[in-house]
Amino acid sequence: MKVRNLVGNTALAAICLALVIPILLYEFPFLVGADSSYTVMSGSMSPALRPGDLVIVKGEEPIDIGDIVTVESGEFTYTHRVVEKLEGDMFRLKGDANEEPDPNPVEASQIMGKTVFVIPLGHLYSPYGYTLSFLVPCVLLVGKQMYHVFSLFKRRSKRELRRWRRQKHPVLDTTSVLLLLILVMSGSWLIAPYFQLGSFSYFSDSEWAEVTFTAGQWMIEVMIDIDPDTLNLGSQGTWITVYANITLSEDYNASDVDVSTIMLEGIIPADWGDVQEENLFMAKFNRAFVIDLVGEGRKDGDVVTLTVTGKFRDGISFQGSATIKLKE
Repeated sequence: MKVRNLVGNTALAAICLALVIPILLYEFPFLVGADSSYTVMSGSMSPALRPGDLVIVKGEEPIDIGDIVTVESGEFTYTHRVVEKLEGDMFRLKGDANEEPDPNPVEASQIMGKTVFVIPLGHLYSPYGYTLSFLVPCVLLVGKQMYHVFSLFKRRSKRELRRWRRQKHPVLDTTSVLLLLILVMSGSWLIAPYFQLGSFSYFSDSEWAEVTFTAGQWMIEVMIDIDPDTLNLGSQGTWITVYANITLSEDYNASDVDVSTIMLEGIIPADWGDVQEENLFMAKFNRAFVIDLVGEGRKDGDVVTLTVTGKFRDGISFQGSATIKLKE
């Protein structure tokens, strides 16, 4: 019995240690010689980085093609891979899950550092991760306490009762304390996206998916901004950029958008898109296709309303409209 308890407690202590180490590295990255640490919040780097993964970043490192770097652009911080070195100490980046590189190169001064290693915590935001890290310890802890309560009221003979009273019966033994620690630490990682993004979008079980599927008749309105707001019909540019602001919905954010479903006027698909901020999603459309769509039969100074539609990853649709002025 003692050997079995020792083996069990050792295994639980190892699990606690595996959960404590990421917390320490997140708060104190200098312990491993790094400068900063970040939690991945979008799927633009899948499958290399998943939402929930912890990236450890070290600054003042030589940057080569293929390195994963963290960039600070205004109030927005993101992690992408270097795909090209440009003149003037500039770099072209790309998310592994994106079809095209980022439209704007970044300066070396914007790069906060290179990812030196990744702690894969994204598995926590899945049904099996939730079960293993939270539900299993919870069930074991509750079961152990129920057994303790049962033993208090178990009927015993007078001899057994005297022997039982001489024994120690702590309310929380080592095993219970370790299970409680595992619950607290795994729970802190599971609810972290809620405090950072205001939603539980990185974890959903089958029941939640089923409920949102039955509500798929809804159409969520989003705020649309088109760049440029004046379209030169003779322009030879590459892209028309559409920004979708999802602040009108409390249940979704930019990371929930399925870029493959985004359409302009139900005809032109988005070439690619990416999360810009918590509630801001950017999509790129081929400028030549847009000019062919809106330019025919119109003249200089006309104002055209364009509608953008798409779906979130759970199938709920969204749409938004904005105007653009034509110029010959």
